[in-house]
Amino acid sequence: EPGIKRALLDAARQSGAKVTPAELGRETKKILGAREIRATLDAIRATGSEAEYFAVDIRDASSIGEALSTIRSTWGAVTGIVHGAGVLADKLIADKSEEEWQRVFQTKVDGLRALLEATSEDPITMISMFSSVAARGGNRGQCDYAMANEVLNKVAAFEAARRGESCTVKSFNWGPWQGGMVTPALEAHFAALGVPVIPLNVGAQMFVHELQQSSQSRVEVVM
Repeated sequence: EPGIKRALLDAARQSGAKVTPAELGRETKKILGAREIRATLDAIRATGSEAEYFAVDIRDASSIGEALSTIRSTWGAVTGIVHGAGVLADKLIADKSEEEWQRVFQTKVDGLRALLEATSEDPITMISMFSSVAARGGNRGQCDYAMANEVLNKVAAFEAARRGESCTVKSFNWGPWQGGMVTPALEAHFAALGVPVIPLNVGAQMFVHELQQSSQSRVEVVM
């Protein structure tokens, strides 16, 4: 990350452009995100699987519908959903704007609604929702995030009852992972509180193991 920032700053200086620290941070994050996407796709393809990446706003049902149309034309009907989208805007309730609250809440809740509507005619056999342990115990500054994830838990219970044994439905109330939303500074904060983070390979194995337990009696799982 520091090397990318230095390179961007040097490029800006050579071109005579002025760049703020915030702009440097955003551009660096974009580059690192693109690298991670490419690495993930390469890793999936290296196993012999096929993968494509579409950038859409999960709250926009029409955009999701267009992406799924392309997917169906290539691979056929959609059979599984993993809803892992989420954003944070951690602040105390008194300091949180309505726009921040809506962005956090809608990404989870409206995103799920859009996914379910867009796949209503598909033979879905698996639905996985990435909820959070914040839904179970709360977390300072995350009133919106906790509420949104608790909605996911309850929708998962409803979908499991509605779809029956033909579809495995799980809502994973994850603790913090070693990556993703958990920055090094946040990981240090968790360590100070005595909260361990989930290593990526361990979390992936936990995810696979739980999906193999197809019983609908265990829909909401705290990890």
